[in-house]
Parts: sequence; structure tokens; C-alpha cells
Amino acid sequence: MAAPQVPIDVDAETGIWRTDGLPMIYLPRHFLVNIQKGVEGAIGPAAYREMLYGASDLSALQWCREEAKTHGFAPLETFKHYLKRLSQRGYGLLEITALDEAAGTAAVTVRHSAFALGYGAETGRRVCYMFEGSFAGGMRYVLEQAGRPGTPRCVEVACAAEGHPECRFELRCDAV
Repeated sequence: MAAPQVPIDVDAETGIWRTDGLPMIYLPRHFLVNIQKGVEGAIGPAAYREMLYGASDLSALQWCREEAKTHGFAPLETFKHYLKRLSQRGYGLLEITALDEAAGTAAVTVRHSAFALGYGAETGRRVCYMFEGSFAGGMRYVLEQAGRPGTPRCVEVACAAEGHPECRFELRCDAV
């Protein structure tokens, strides 16, 4: 079965690529992984993870707000659409495997993570932390739309680069 196509519109005058009206950049997986490795080498994985968390959280929240307007999706549908689009763009196969909106908790599984594949199963550490802030931002959108206080936090609990069959993430909501 063929994978669903991602709509890409290219502006002939500017060269800007858009999907669902949002400007996009298309680049090879190794480029993104090599950037992560380079920044880790310069400032360390912990510092990069912390920096990336805030940026990816905000980006996911902004993306969800825009996509909900574009498609008229309900909040949870928007979060699922976000993971679908990440999957379609080559980040891996992303799936919400558990979600309790009232409690502000969720679990997300990533199979064939671009980062884990780029580092390799023998790396022996978790390398898919770019997703942590992204998943927190998607969940933050869901909670924001429900009027639920608190801040979702996401942690990678297993990674294919550690030898696990897939990468797993847990989300919990901190009380305000």
C-alpha cells in the first residue's frame, strides 16, 4: 500500500515550499542528524536537549494552532494530524499509544526514528530528544484548548539507539 502523499506547493516566484499554507524546508535526514551531532559536540547533549526542548515545544504549539485554523480540526485531532505530518516528512512512524486528556498524560511511540537510525542501535544512549518538546507542544495545544491548566512535560524513556525496538515517550502535566 502506498503511503499518503504530503501536499507540497512551490511558489514559482520565491521558491518557498508550503504544506497546508505553512512554509517548509525539505532537507536530507543525514543533514539534520549531523547538525544534532555537531551541536552535541560543541555544547554537550544535555545543553542541546534543553535548548531544543523549548524551541520544539513552541514550534509544535504554533503549528497546531495554525493547522487547527486551516483544517477546522478538534484539538486531539490536531495533535494526531501533527504526528501524521511528522511521519509523512520522514521523522519516523509516530503514534499516540495512550492519552488521558483529563489527567494530561500521554504516551507516544516512534518507530524508525530518523535520529535513532542516523546514530545507530549501538550508540547506547537516547538521541531522539528533539521529539520531547514537540510532543509537549502538541499536548499543550490540546490542554490549552480544553482550558486545562498546567504544563505538559515529555521525556524519552526508551530509544532505538539504545537497542530498543522503538523509541517511547511519556507525557505528564505539571500542575500550575
